Amino acid sequence: MATLEQLKTHVSNAKEKTAAAKKKAGDNKYDADLLTARKKEKRLSRKVSTIDYIEKMKEEKKKKKKGGE
Repeated sequence: MATLEQLKTHVSNAKEKTAAAKKKAGDNKYDADLLTARKKEKRLSRKVSTIDYIEKMKEEKKKKKKGGE
C-alpha cells in the first residue's frame, strides 16, 4: 500500500492533470479525459482522507487507554 506522502504527490499530479484536461476541454464538461481525471483525483483524495482518519482514530484510542489507567 502506498504511503501518505506518496498519495499526496499522486493527488497533486492528478490535480495538475485535471487542470490540463479542463483547459483542453474548454466548455465541454462531458469530455472523457476530463471526467477520468476528476474521478482519479476524487478517488485519491478519498484514500488520503481515509488514511488520515484511521491515524487520527489510532491516536484517540491511545489517549483513551492512557487516560483510563
